[in-house]
Amino acid sequence: MTGPQQGGGLDESVATSAPPEVSSAFDRGQQRGENPQVAGADGPASTTLDSRWLGTWRRPGDRRRAPCRVCGHTFRLDDTVYLRHSADGKLADVTHHLRNLPCSGHATPSEMPDPRAQAAFFRGVDAADPSPDTLHTMRLMPDDPALGHPRQRNACFVCRHTFRLFETVVVCPCSPQDRGCLKAVHQDPARGLGCFEQWRSDLKVVQCPMNFRTLKGS
Repeated sequence: MTGPQQGGGLDESVATSAPPEVSSAFDRGQQRGENPQVAGADGPASTTLDSRWLGTWRRPGDRRRAPCRVCGHTFRLDDTVYLRHSADGKLADVTHHLRNLPCSGHATPSEMPDPRAQAAFFRGVDAADPSPDTLHTMRLMPDDPALGHPRQRNACFVCRHTFRLFETVVVCPCSPQDRGCLKAVHQDPARGLGCFEQWRSDLKVVQCPMNFRTLKGS
């Protein structure tokens, strides 16, 4: 008789013989059960793979899909949002409901972070642990033009999500050390945004994503 294997436990994933589509349907059903606000009640809700507002959404009466109407940022997986429904029960409005994006208007002043304190914190982090020079990453600080503005946000051309404050990106991936444009791509593994490495696994750019020209020396 053998004892329990080291590292075993109830938290480990259990192998299943169910087809992938069945397993995926089960996961989505579980997400719905854990996210009852999606059933039609006003209030906070979590963004899941099943959320109709994931990325962008089409407001009633609009022809185009759009991001959050307040901050202009896209809705990412696991973002907490605030839902509002019309009298007939249809979804009428979706806004962010996060500490850094208190678009819902329901965040109390004590919950809202101080951007200056955050900026000072990240400057200290970057000074203590600078990023490798090979990728020329930069952190998006307040007023950085790469962030855009609420009416026209800039987005990563790999994941299609807008750039948020304090994320690290590669700006002008063709020539990051001497920027020729504001085209940017996420490179922030700490936030699960390794878009540059996903786009160019060898970390070399051979074609400009702005004008699609092949670069010299490629």
